[in-house]
Amino acid sequence: MSKTILYTAVTLDGYIASKNGSVAFLDDPNYTIPEEDYGYAAFYDSVDVVVMGYNTYKQVSEFEGAYPYHGKRSIVLSNSDDVPSVDEGVEIRTASPAEVVRELQKEGLTIWIIGGGATNARLHEEGLIDELILTYVPVTLGEGIPLFRANATSHTWKNSGTRSYPNGLVQMSLSIVRS
Repeated sequence: MSKTILYTAVTLDGYIASKNGSVAFLDDPNYTIPEEDYGYAAFYDSVDVVVMGYNTYKQVSEFEGAYPYHGKRSIVLSNSDDVPSVDEGVEIRTASPAEVVRELQKEGLTIWIIGGGATNARLHEEGLIDELILTYVPVTLGEGIPLFRANATSHTWKNSGTRSYPNGLVQMSLSIVRS
């Protein structure tokens, strides 16, 4: 059975990145616990495909080291198919986020929505996100890229689990309530 999950870190004021797209707030050593991955490895192993917008792809492609999703099918949503691929598992798609996710759902895949804010908002509007796993970092940015860019849709979510960490991070798992 297919499941679409938005798994990301978010600041207390609701941003997934600074105004210029930086996620440097995640590198603060105050938020590091040796040997703690906040459930990432188990989550990563559970997903079949990662889906991200072009700006998110550009950013993760510039991280030091190898492409972080090597070995995992990756779909990049772009307005142009003339985007260089940094890994053999990367597919560039020009279809709408909703079209891509619906196609993957028909395949019965577990889909990780990586972002960014515009992609998140479009899929939220379409009701295509089944679960949110949000790790709140105890920092405020004041401005930046919100978890969901402006959209006119409202959904109700049920908390299916919350975990607090000694460094102040709080991870919430939420499932959409379908009528």
